[in-house]
Amino acid sequence: MNENATLLNQNGMNTDSLPNDISSEENAIQNSWNRCRDVGLSPSGKPVDAVTSDIDLSIIQEKNQRIRQFVLPELQLLYNQIAGTNFMVAYADTSGIVLDAYLDEEFKRSDAGKAVIPGSIWTEDNRGTNALGLALHSGKPQIVAGKDHFFRKLGNLSCFAAPIYGQNDEILGVIDATSDAASRQEHTLALVKLASKNVENRLFTEQFSDSLILVFHARHEYLSTTSAALLAVDEHGFIDGANINAKIMLNGLNLYNKQHFGDIFSVPFSAVINRLNSDQIIRIQDAMGSEVFMSMKDNTTKKIVNLSIGTNLLKTIENHGTQKLQKSKKPINPNYIMEDPILKRHILNAENALNHGLAVFIEGKRGTGKHSTVVELNRRFSKNKLHLEIDCSQLTSNNYENILFGTSGKIGYFENDVNSHPVGKLTQAIGKIISFKNIELLPTVVQSAITEVIEAHQEPDANNKFIPVSGFLFSSKEAMQDLQLNPDISDAFLESLIGAQIQLPLLEDRTDFDKIVFEILRQISPDHTLSKTAMESLKARSWPGNIRQLRKVLRVLIANTEGQVIRNAVIQTDQNLSGSEITPCECCSQSSVRKESCLLVKKTWLETGKNVSLVARRLGLSRTTVYKHIKDM
Repeated sequence: MNENATLLNQNGMNTDSLPNDISSEENAIQNSWNRCRDVGLSPSGKPVDAVTSDIDLSIIQEKNQRIRQFVLPELQLLYNQIAGTNFMVAYADTSGIVLDAYLDEEFKRSDAGKAVIPGSIWTEDNRGTNALGLALHSGKPQIVAGKDHFFRKLGNLSCFAAPIYGQNDEILGVIDATSDAASRQEHTLALVKLASKNVENRLFTEQFSDSLILVFHARHEYLSTTSAALLAVDEHGFIDGANINAKIMLNGLNLYNKQHFGDIFSVPFSAVINRLNSDQIIRIQDAMGSEVFMSMKDNTTKKIVNLSIGTNLLKTIENHGTQKLQKSKKPINPNYIMEDPILKRHILNAENALNHGLAVFIEGKRGTGKHSTVVELNRRFSKNKLHLEIDCSQLTSNNYENILFGTSGKIGYFENDVNSHPVGKLTQAIGKIISFKNIELLPTVVQSAITEVIEAHQEPDANNKFIPVSGFLFSSKEAMQDLQLNPDISDAFLESLIGAQIQLPLLEDRTDFDKIVFEILRQISPDHTLSKTAMESLKARSWPGNIRQLRKVLRVLIANTEGQVIRNAVIQTDQNLSGSEITPCECCSQSSVRKESCLLVKKTWLETGKNVSLVARRLGLSRTTVYKHIKDM
């Protein structure tokens, strides 16, 4: 894409919404002519008849198959919409190569019809000024009619083209319509732009098929049109994507970084999802105060019903009145959160290592998710087949042979006859993944035995017939660097761990903290959610216990919350959750009596959700006295 189009997209502007006034059209045409002259073309000359080979065309068409499945129906519709004769419609890729074209019989017989064929290249440096090439260069819908064409040979044509944009504001291709010069009409360009926008919206919906698609517009009656804005959000309300119209309507709000619905609009996601899921059209304000109407696309409604526990509860209450609700006993399968880019890269590398028979080493502090990472790798590699986990703290020099190799010991395990294998953990792990945790506690003799097993699986000799373990995972609270400096860890054992290394980040360093919180809530209490300020308060505190500590804290918050929204006041009520210690005022700390009274005031203030009047009533104090004690909090 050229510099102007790139700058335009970075500003989040909709290219086909820009004014197509006469002066801007003339400037675009003049600039295009200048570019044509710069590459040595002459208006009296002939266009370069550039056509790619049939083989290359097939490859390019296959490469663009995803977008073509949405483009071709629009081309057929556009072909039927354009009135008159002697016309054609086409789709070209980002290189200006025509991949598909529909021509009427009269246009087929013309010189232009013989030139605009699949495989023909319509960039400016080959064909001079033309709508298709100009739309690619400028990133805007274009009309090039009659003498606006650089080559006089094309002067009897009118061309209309509009680019197709992707989610990341990149041009994916161009839709073009061409007819004789007498049929130059603004409505033809409008039809081309409409076809382009339909393709963009279908691509958006397909790309975010696993998300919930929300539609909004400032005008109620425009919700069903292509001018409506589209937002893709996950079940927790995090925005996965926004189309160009959404970026225009929400201009001034950052949609390029991962945002939550509550960051963009003035109401929390939990407050509107049930109404949207019930096919209602709601009226809300964005964070800058502009009002829009919002609904949900019909094809996602069923998906929402399955995800939205609150909706199911609401319907149950409506159907059964005051009947007591019974909680579902069906277990909730946990989702492994790895939106953090560094962790995501580590997981993908580990999966590749397992595919190549290499070991995976997982390091992380207490509570960072070593076990859940093992479960996720097993799910990816073994398709949810159960894995075996061994706690190395339970292995000693005296019991390891019996536990790992069975009653026949290590010698029996390595016998050539599979049927003679002893019943040990390693034999139970045949065809599965086996994981060893706390490997920093392994005795040297056990390290040697495990090393021997790994080497036998990675480099089996010709006579070794036993069925191998699918994969080896190792986890430790110590970093690999510390293990390498540990004199009790053998070099041979460390060498056997070479494969992939996953370094689990501390919770407070995770970029996907919000996702982790909502996933834990989904597991332990799907009906609850957090206010924005509560989430920020949790982010701000330290987490020495990492995800394990966060899970416990959320359980406490749920137990102390009235209603379904956990608010910041609940977090601040408990000093253990707020991460701060209640201390007396400096003037009160000198006296034991005043110190005790001061602490009582502060604690009561937190317990009442920082309600000064309520504290005064409870303790029989004046509000002025209460203010004196809490002024430093």
